[in-house]
Amino acid sequence: MLNYVKSELYRASRSPEIRETAAVFVGLVLLMNIVLCLLKGLEGFRYGITSFSYSNVVAMPMIFCYVASDVAVMLYESDRRNRTEQNCISYGMSRLELLAGKCIVSLAVSFVILVMILPVYICSAELLLDSAGPTTAADLLLELPAMSLIAIASLVLANVLLEVFDKSIVSILVWLAVLVFLPKILLLAGMALTTASSTLLLDIALWMPANFLTAQSRVNMSECVAIWDTAQGMAKCLIAGGAEIVVFGALGVVLLRKREL
Repeated sequence: MLNYVKSELYRASRSPEIRETAAVFVGLVLLMNIVLCLLKGLEGFRYGITSFSYSNVVAMPMIFCYVASDVAVMLYESDRRNRTEQNCISYGMSRLELLAGKCIVSLAVSFVILVMILPVYICSAELLLDSAGPTTAADLLLELPAMSLIAIASLVLANVLLEVFDKSIVSILVWLAVLVFLPKILLLAGMALTTASSTLLLDIALWMPANFLTAQSRVNMSECVAIWDTAQGMAKCLIAGGAEIVVFGALGVVLLRKREL
């Protein structure tokens, strides 16, 4: 598997899609801060501050899940079409080893992209915008460990689904259903069915990242209260992310073993 990971990392480093994605994200955060800087001199324009720039990411923590999963899709959605997967299996790799290798490579590439974006984001905001408002660079940096395991879990799920389904569009739709739509449905159902004696469904829904990341945070122009500001909130993010990694990883093991039989 080590040779597979090395070869895939080399392929990813030469991939025009990965390079373009990194360039687009770097360009977007830089462009956003440049536009805010150009507009901050306008009368009545109150968004030319670092707080507004940072709050765009701090208020939407699930963006880390979307980006990580997008990397997995870009790297491996064409594996079956190009028969790359079958070549690896014919050389003696099991499907589980293949899945593990893909998760490692996707995670490494996602980390490199993050390392490229973050300095540009923070430096351009601090240099071009007025330092004001409740949301600071510290809030953004604290978001990274809080979202680390949750983003890894979403990446694992994306790779599992790409292995299970023949069409990448189906994998994407199922990914959205599991991580976005199902939590919202359970939350609404839990709120509707909760009684004085039973809050089980609501409790389950509020342990799903798509729900608690927004329900227990308030990030706007007036305040920045994120769930990871407290030890209990940070622990909840890490526990939920760790649990999802175990669940999605176990799901991948079960489904891929069935395919090998």
